[in-house]
Amino acid sequence: MIAFVIALALAAPNPAIIDAPRKAFQDCLRSFETNQRQAKVAADSYSTAVKSACQPEAAALEDALVKFDTAMGTKRPAALANAQRDVEDYRLTSDERYRDLMSN
Repeated sequence: MIAFVIALALAAPNPAIIDAPRKAFQDCLRSFETNQRQAKVAADSYSTAVKSACQPEAAALEDALVKFDTAMGTKRPAALANAQRDVEDYRLTSDERYRDLMSN
């Protein structure tokens, strides 16, 4: 019985597989924010620009999130929607942070 439980635990996907892509995307967004702030880009322009920033990192994060969710049993369309929503949340957070920084 214990061997079965251990086998199940080892078969479960490791959430650490999304750590590196998540960090890479976050780091890219932070760098993008810094560059835009140094260029004194207006907040409205930043809102538009951040939507297309860090595309390779965003794609890698989405891919990792979809792989993890589908390994956990989520259907692919739902996993893809969840991943896209997560990436959009990071971009919205970046936009809000940028607006806060520019208003000070």
